[in-house]
Amino acid sequence: MSVWREVQEALYQRFKVEWGATSPFVFANEDYDPPKGLWVRFQVIRLPGGPGTLGPPGAKKMDRVGSIMILLREPPGEGVGTISDRASQAASIFENRRLTPHDIRFAEVEPGEAGDVDKGRWWGVAVEGRFDYEEKT
Repeated sequence: MSVWREVQEALYQRFKVEWGATSPFVFANEDYDPPKGLWVRFQVIRLPGGPGTLGPPGAKKMDRVGSIMILLREPPGEGVGTISDRASQAASIFENRRLTPHDIRFAEVEPGEAGDVDKGRWWGVAVEGRFDYEEKT
């Protein structure tokens, strides 16, 4: 069982290791001067969960839910092949995975449709996945 901060750190670390040197990347709230080619923004979002078990303080388990967003960006005019392949690669980092030691559980992690971003500045794809974990309170 884990707390939110540990879950965030585990997900950021997994993305960093697995994505590696595929392309430049930045985490959620970091300043960034994007390069001329493909780049990625990775963020972890907390969603409403619910009670897992009832009991006295320190013995309750809460079912927690979150989402990851992997936002791929490249200059327009590059075609859709490369960004689509990279979106599938990004999804495979988390799809149908159980991450230890925090027991973070993913099912589907899927790329959306490619499209115009920031008034034509970028062509982009968002990869989104939902995960569950338990927190002891």
